[in-house]
Amino acid sequence: MNVEKAQKHLNKVIHDWEEKPQLNFEMAVILKYDQKKIGRSRIHLDYENDTAIIGWLLLKKDWGKGYATEMTRALIDYSFDVLNVHRVCALCHPENIGSWRVLEKCNMRREAHFIQKCKYIKDGNIIWEDELEYAMLESER
Repeated sequence: MNVEKAQKHLNKVIHDWEEKPQLNFEMAVILKYDQKKIGRSRIHLDYENDTAIIGWLLLKKDWGKGYATEMTRALIDYSFDVLNVHRVCALCHPENIGSWRVLEKCNMRREAHFIQKCKYIKDGNIIWEDELEYAMLESER
C-alpha cells in the first residue's frame, strides 16, 4: 500500500483502539527472536451476540512455519480470557486450505459454507465468492 493508504489505515487502527466500547482490536504480528513485523491480526467484537471474529494476515514468506496456528490460539485465548466472549468465529475462503487447516488444528469447527456470500469487483467485473465459517464456544475449549 502507498504512504497515503498506510496513513489512513493507521489512523483507523488508532481510532478503533480509542473507541468506547472498543469493537476492533488490530495488532501487529512481531517475531519474538528479531522483532520483525510479519503480519497483522485482528479481533472484531460483536457485542450483541457476545462473539469475537478473529482473523490474520501473514507475509507469504512466513507461511507454513506455525505462526498462524500460534496467533490463532492466542486470539482465541485473548477473546475468551480477556474479552470474556461466549463464542469465537473466523471466516475464510474455501480454497484457502492453509487457513481452514489452522482453524481446525485450533479445535474450531466448520459451521457453514456460504455460497456466493462475498462480493468483489475485479477489473470492473462483479465476482461472487464462497466463504467458510468456523467457530468455537467457550465451553468447548
